[in-house]
Amino acid sequence: MNTEAFIAAYREDDITQTALRTRQYPEVDAAFALQQIEGWQKARLKLPSIAAIPGWIWPRRLSVEQSSSEECAALKQRILSDSFRAGAKLTGADLTGGMGIDSFFLSRLTGEWTYVEMQEELFRIAEHNFRLADKPIRVVNTTAEAYLEQMEPADLLFIDPARRDNHGGKVFRLQDCTPDAAALYPLLMRKTRTLALKLSPMLDLHEALRSLPDAEEAYVLALRGEVKELFIICRKSADSSAEEEATSRQPRITAINITPQGEESFCFTEKEEQVAQPAFCRADETQEGYLYEPNAAILKAGAFKLIATRFGLRKLAPNTHLYHSPKLTEGFPGRTFRIVGTVDKQHQKSLSGQAYNILTRNHPLRPEEIRKKLKTKDGGERFIIGARTGEKAMLFIAERISQTK
Repeated sequence: MNTEAFIAAYREDDITQTALRTRQYPEVDAAFALQQIEGWQKARLKLPSIAAIPGWIWPRRLSVEQSSSEECAALKQRILSDSFRAGAKLTGADLTGGMGIDSFFLSRLTGEWTYVEMQEELFRIAEHNFRLADKPIRVVNTTAEAYLEQMEPADLLFIDPARRDNHGGKVFRLQDCTPDAAALYPLLMRKTRTLALKLSPMLDLHEALRSLPDAEEAYVLALRGEVKELFIICRKSADSSAEEEATSRQPRITAINITPQGEESFCFTEKEEQVAQPAFCRADETQEGYLYEPNAAILKAGAFKLIATRFGLRKLAPNTHLYHSPKLTEGFPGRTFRIVGTVDKQHQKSLSGQAYNILTRNHPLRPEEIRKKLKTKDGGERFIIGARTGEKAMLFIAERISQTK
């Protein structure tokens, strides 16, 4: 059995058992085969259409894990196509190519696309994969800094700085990543009119916007409730000397959560959030009705007050990011719960041994402490939600409401 046949035969099997099995086949390149099997197993859900391409070569585990998901890459392509005048005569480049998934999708926006990658192994793999998929992408094995210095100006530049330091530890601030997008920013903007940056979900969005004075659009992208990346688009103004315009510019922030039912989207500016004045609840007003928890993208974007005023909800407390209404509000971008009761000393014993999911928002006790105190089991259909309402810490008993789009 050769290496290719071995991969095809065992790619769905447990990787540990498959590693032991390689001893039976000395003609198989075991290291390469196991890398391909592990890569395909990690990618078949994350990158289903690419995982279906016969002969696609997978890089090492870390590159597969760090690559954009197919859904996020396609969303970035759509975002840019909505605001970027794509065309056959346009040029673009991905300065930090990596596994090449973003280039695979973003190259559709231009007639000429260049993939730049400093690691030779990734460069060789991308060269093979693009040729295999009939993608007319030019590949260059160099650093982003070196390529930027000698390149001709392009219509679109994309950069996704590596988030590992010299010791392999995770970093997320612009100046700590490789390349340093903050230091390169003036040169980047001299080389393009549209710069798109994919940044760490750990980065403070508003700090990033302050570091990027030409930012026009900022997106927080979440996939099924987990924030995956920040995506910021910077554009050079027609009059680059217009300092007043740059100072007063208010980037549009969009929080997008991709769900199996579709996309939850919420758009706003920092100014709108700053001036929003939500109403607040008293503890005695939340004995019944509905609780609302914004999705992770909205919370990361920081629309804590505006989400309440937009949907006519009342905030439980200034630092409690849960919201209430006496009647059901349709179309809320997040989770909706119906309050069926509250926990007090009189009812604590009746909860013992029953199954509840527990979540807390600005509550003095952690979920595991609440579970121990109430002696409940984990799971079930109902929730115990710990939150501060006004000055009072409360425990709500609630059931989730499914809202269809």
